[in-house]
Amino acid sequence: MASTAAEFSGVRAPDIPFPADRRTPLDWSVAPVTTPSQGGPTLLEQPVRAAAATGRLRLFVACDLRGAVRLHAHSAKTHQPLTTYDIRYPDCHQPYDAPLDRDATRLALAEGVALSLSEPPPADSDFAGGPPTLWIFAGPKAPPVRRPMLLLDDLDSLDGATPAPATDAADRVTALHRTLTGIGSLQPFGWMEGCVLDALYDLTVTFPGDGRARTALADHLAVYFPDGTLRYEDPRGRPADNRLYGIEATLPYAVLAKLDPLDPALARAVEAWRVRADDEGCVKDAPTTAEGSYTVAYPMAAIAGTADPSLRESALRQLRLRRARLCTQDDLHLRLLPDGTHLYRNWARAYAWYLLGLVRTLTELGEAADTAGLWDEARRVAALALAHRNAAGIWDCYLGEPETGAETCGSAGIAAALALGTEQGQFEAGREGAAALRAWDVLAEAHLTEDGWLSGGSPSNKGGEELQRSGYRMLSGVGNGLMGQLGAALVRLGTVKDWTRP
Repeated sequence: MASTAAEFSGVRAPDIPFPADRRTPLDWSVAPVTTPSQGGPTLLEQPVRAAAATGRLRLFVACDLRGAVRLHAHSAKTHQPLTTYDIRYPDCHQPYDAPLDRDATRLALAEGVALSLSEPPPADSDFAGGPPTLWIFAGPKAPPVRRPMLLLDDLDSLDGATPAPATDAADRVTALHRTLTGIGSLQPFGWMEGCVLDALYDLTVTFPGDGRARTALADHLAVYFPDGTLRYEDPRGRPADNRLYGIEATLPYAVLAKLDPLDPALARAVEAWRVRADDEGCVKDAPTTAEGSYTVAYPMAAIAGTADPSLRESALRQLRLRRARLCTQDDLHLRLLPDGTHLYRNWARAYAWYLLGLVRTLTELGEAADTAGLWDEARRVAALALAHRNAAGIWDCYLGEPETGAETCGSAGIAAALALGTEQGQFEAGREGAAALRAWDVLAEAHLTEDGWLSGGSPSNKGGEELQRSGYRMLSGVGNGLMGQLGAALVRLGTVKDWTRP
């Protein structure tokens, strides 16, 4: 169905202080949701909206939570149950949708919504400080696209009896562009925001006459780099101004280097790599990770190509060492621990980070004798990915393990790498290029929401492999960024038409 957003007229929440050691982005206003014994429900006051058939209630998490909670929505006056959210290990900016049937939609519109958490919390949660509090964006200081909202099915008739026709894939990818090119696509600084920044930069290159992506790119960077400083929160929501919490935080510097090779902010990333290099020159935190192919080697290469040629060999070294440490025969692992243990064997997003890092790094460095062997590695891994596609033409959460279920974020990342490698003439258009196009079609038709969010993504891996294998899925802002990268590359290849129309 085509959807219209209806904002609530106000929010009333329990008087619970925000954690003193945490901070919300840009000081956007937030509201707590907690158990009834901790202060009562959080009330989303009645929206101003006419009749609708069905809809979804969307909320955005405003602070990292290490655990799982059940969030219940009731009508605010008669306390009738509307819907329930299963929220597990959310990141800041994570959106959650819950469906509303006709009666629930009618009640939400007529009465408003009361939110509360289960008491006690689920057995799989471990909140050392007592009952949990889930913080959501709400109130006038948060942008409208981050506040709680009802996404209502548009109606053909005034009496609310006939839903409007379903949107098609073309409408959904146009909505993806609209979502990407606004502040609503903002993600936590580091690897998550870096995926979106790459998409926005690619869109400015692909559609030079369309200023929406260029404006969004500037707006996003202004959030994190105000007045020449770095201002952001680490993955636990703690202020991390003017320092980098780890190697995942250096991905955004690739776009910074492309925009301004003389930007003094680049020096912070170079120093972070220097102090995190081990005896072999591998830049890492405690484990060696596949993410580093994308979050370290690629921004290194971007800086090497524009500002510091001495980083060229270091960028290539990151790829070679990860090939040696993370690949065992035909298996690819996300992590190698210091004790020699491999984790996340053939995880879809490990493939995405490893292959996307290879392709983007080698593209930045240009075709030369020292990159030839690594392009061979990219072709080898691409062939493995193609051999493990599922029946729909995308990838399961663990490649070769269909019982883990399709995973759209990793699929978008793998497909983006295939498209980008095809654009460089390193992959075959009829094989890797065709697979990238097939993935785009499947993701657009079956997994984009009407308002341009990629559904079907697994959560960040802070919940461990058990959660990744559980089939739990959600909307993915990172997936939106990877879809944007994929769609831009396919337009440049000439296999997808312009999907950015207003």
